[in-house]
Amino acid sequence: MENGTKERKFHIDLLRILACFGVIMAHTASQYWYDLPVESFQWMVSNSYNAVFRFCVPVFIMISGALFLGRAGEIDIKRLYQNNILHLVAAYWIWSLLYGLWDGRAWIGADGVGLLDWVREIVYSRGHLWFIPMLVGIYAILPVLKGWTDHAPKKQIEYFLVLFLVLNIGIFTLRIWNLPMTVNKFLDFFDVPLVGSYVGYFVLGYYLSKYSLPPSKRKLCYLLGLAGAAVAAVVSNVLSLQRGWGVVAAYDVYSVFTMLVCVALFVFFQEKVSQKAWGERSRRWIKEVSANTFGIYVLHFLIIELLQLLGFDSMSVNNVVGIPLLAVVCFVISSVIISLLRRIPLVGKYIC
Repeated sequence: MENGTKERKFHIDLLRILACFGVIMAHTASQYWYDLPVESFQWMVSNSYNAVFRFCVPVFIMISGALFLGRAGEIDIKRLYQNNILHLVAAYWIWSLLYGLWDGRAWIGADGVGLLDWVREIVYSRGHLWFIPMLVGIYAILPVLKGWTDHAPKKQIEYFLVLFLVLNIGIFTLRIWNLPMTVNKFLDFFDVPLVGSYVGYFVLGYYLSKYSLPPSKRKLCYLLGLAGAAVAAVVSNVLSLQRGWGVVAAYDVYSVFTMLVCVALFVFFQEKVSQKAWGERSRRWIKEVSANTFGIYVLHFLIIELLQLLGFDSMSVNNVVGIPLLAVVCFVISSVIISLLRRIPLVGKYIC
């Protein structure tokens, strides 16, 4: 996706790269998450990495909000469907087919496995591909959101974000702890889908890109982001030990702790990283890797599994090192493959 301005925003490219790497970190950290006992050191390491890098998807959405809602002029609906939504839909089904074939390789020659089983595997798709239909949904309402944000005063957008913070982030965070059933039922009355979804992050990205925070608030924002990551990891580990199973709610995308990390990262890149001047070689590298991020996102799970088949996974060494090591190797391999695929006509257009 283009940045929508003549002057390229390299800090957005770098933030997109970080978010993409964060996805891989979260998935390499989850590789044995279900298999390890929650009281083990290895599980707590895995869970902590998960908590710290769970900002990845909301940051992707915030970037899209900043770029699309920050563009001048109206959204061309025909062009939106032809250039953005068609690409996402095609990529979703092509990658669903590829993962379906990959997952079904073990069925070859197996008794009782028919064509319907293969079709079902393809339709159900891989878990990480859920991001694509969600993004299609946001893009579908983009012309309406753009029409609103173009004419809405700052206070009106802030009002929407307050609703998102209270009715979504706030209520979800309360539910991290075991609330009485009557309280949960009462909170159900405040379910407002529009502000209780990723649309909130979409608008938040636009708001933070348009309205700069004063320096004093930026410092507080960074401190809260660091605290949010630490508290999310600690709370998740403590609750998991208490309950005897993995509790991920503390670092869910709608947890206040994760939201604080997302805001801190976005503001840091917006206010600090954007000030850095990049040499021509660095600019080319940033543009190339940034352009690869969508392809890396859809491909990386296959690379993780291929590496696992070859005997290299997050537990090949102590997972304090093994998780980030696997993530780096996976990121590099995926980026190289996607760089090559993007240069193939049609292939690059529809699957990368």
